[in-house]
Amino acid sequence: MSEEKNVFSIFFQHTIVTFAYSIIAMTVTGWILANYRSMHDTLSILGSEGLTYQSITQIFALSAVLGFLVTLLTSDIILKRVMLLWRYALLLFLSTVACGLFVVVFRWFPLDLWQAWVGFILFFVTFFVIGLCAMIAKTRIEDKRYEKLLSDYKSKKEEC
Repeated sequence: MSEEKNVFSIFFQHTIVTFAYSIIAMTVTGWILANYRSMHDTLSILGSEGLTYQSITQIFALSAVLGFLVTLLTSDIILKRVMLLWRYALLLFLSTVACGLFVVVFRWFPLDLWQAWVGFILFFVTFFVIGLCAMIAKTRIEDKRYEKLLSDYKSKKEEC
């Protein structure tokens, strides 16, 4: 039960953090590019005034999907003996597919507008790399902490 609670907590944390950063990024992008964005997409219907409740709900749903993928691929639930590099490569692929599906299904921008796709890819890759760097840094900090705890435990055990 404790492990299940921990997995849910990790999922919830990833979902909320992804959602918060997505809303902040969309807000900043909206302020900067509001006059250049097409009025045919569902994300910029309000222009520089903000996001609709529908768009916010869609972004939350995508955040939950991404939180699920991160939780699944960075824990040992399924991939117990897979190198971290391969996990992150799979995470990048699946996240790209998920985001692409949300763009297409919810018509976040016109599908035939190549400039929108270039902007989306740049936006996605930039924030994926930032998130990936944060996850790697967190993993390294936790590894150092656990190594120190293990060495302290071993030294105490040798003293006894």
